[in-house]
Amino acid sequence: MTAQLIANAGLEEIYDTLALAIDAAPSDTRELLLAKVALLLAHEIQNPQRVIDLIRQAAQSAQR
Repeated sequence: MTAQLIANAGLEEIYDTLALAIDAAPSDTRELLLAKVALLLAHEIQNPQRVIDLIRQAAQSAQR
Protein backbone atom coordinates (compact mmCIF):
# COMPACT_ATOMS: atom_id res chain seq x y z
CA MET A 1 0.00 0.00 0.00
CA THR A 2 1.42 3.39 -0.93
CA ALA A 3 1.86 6.22 1.53
CA GLN A 4 -0.89 8.15 -0.27
CA LEU A 5 -3.39 5.29 0.12
CA ILE A 6 -2.51 4.98 3.81
CA ALA A 7 -2.92 8.74 4.26
CA ASN A 8 -6.29 8.65 2.49
CA ALA A 9 -7.44 5.74 4.64
CA GLY A 10 -6.48 7.73 7.73
CA LEU A 11 -8.36 10.76 6.48
CA GLU A 12 -11.44 8.65 5.81
CA GLU A 13 -11.34 7.32 9.36
CA ILE A 14 -10.96 10.85 10.72
CA TYR A 15 -13.86 12.05 8.57
CA ASP A 16 -16.05 9.16 9.71
CA THR A 17 -15.21 9.74 13.38
CA LEU A 18 -15.89 13.46 13.09
CA ALA A 19 -19.15 12.91 11.20
CA LEU A 20 -20.38 10.46 13.83
CA ALA A 21 -19.45 12.87 16.65
CA ILE A 22 -21.31 15.70 14.90
CA ASP A 23 -24.37 13.50 14.33
CA ALA A 24 -24.34 12.37 17.98
CA ALA A 25 -24.07 15.91 19.36
CA PRO A 26 -27.25 17.85 20.06
CA SER A 27 -27.87 20.23 17.16
CA ASP A 28 -27.34 23.29 19.35
CA THR A 29 -23.84 22.13 20.39
CA ARG A 30 -22.41 21.04 17.03
CA GLU A 31 -20.64 24.32 16.39
CA LEU A 32 -19.14 24.18 19.88
CA LEU A 33 -17.94 20.63 19.21
CA LEU A 34 -16.21 21.71 16.00
CA ALA A 35 -14.60 24.68 17.74
CA LYS A 36 -13.31 22.41 20.50
CA VAL A 37 -11.91 19.95 17.96
CA ALA A 38 -10.15 22.80 16.15
CA LEU A 39 -8.66 24.13 19.38
CA LEU A 40 -7.49 20.70 20.53
CA LEU A 41 -5.84 20.07 17.17
CA ALA A 42 -4.26 23.54 17.24
CA HIS A 43 -2.83 22.73 20.65
CA GLU A 44 -1.30 19.54 19.22
CA ILE A 45 0.10 21.24 16.12
CA GLN A 46 1.58 24.16 18.08
CA ASN A 47 1.88 26.30 14.96
CA PRO A 48 -0.73 29.05 15.15
CA GLN A 49 -0.16 30.37 11.63
CA ARG A 50 -0.51 26.90 10.13
CA VAL A 51 -3.78 26.39 12.03
CA ILE A 52 -5.09 29.75 10.81
CA ASP A 53 -4.16 28.87 7.23
CA LEU A 54 -5.92 25.51 7.49
CA ILE A 55 -9.06 27.10 8.96
CA ARG A 56 -9.13 29.56 6.06
CA GLN A 57 -8.59 26.73 3.58
CA ALA A 58 -11.47 24.75 5.09
CA ALA A 59 -13.73 27.82 5.06
CA GLN A 60 -12.96 28.49 1.39
CA SER A 61 -13.61 24.90 0.36
CA ALA A 62 -16.90 24.86 2.30
CA GLN A 63 -18.14 27.88 0.33
CA ARG A 64 -17.73 26.18 -3.05
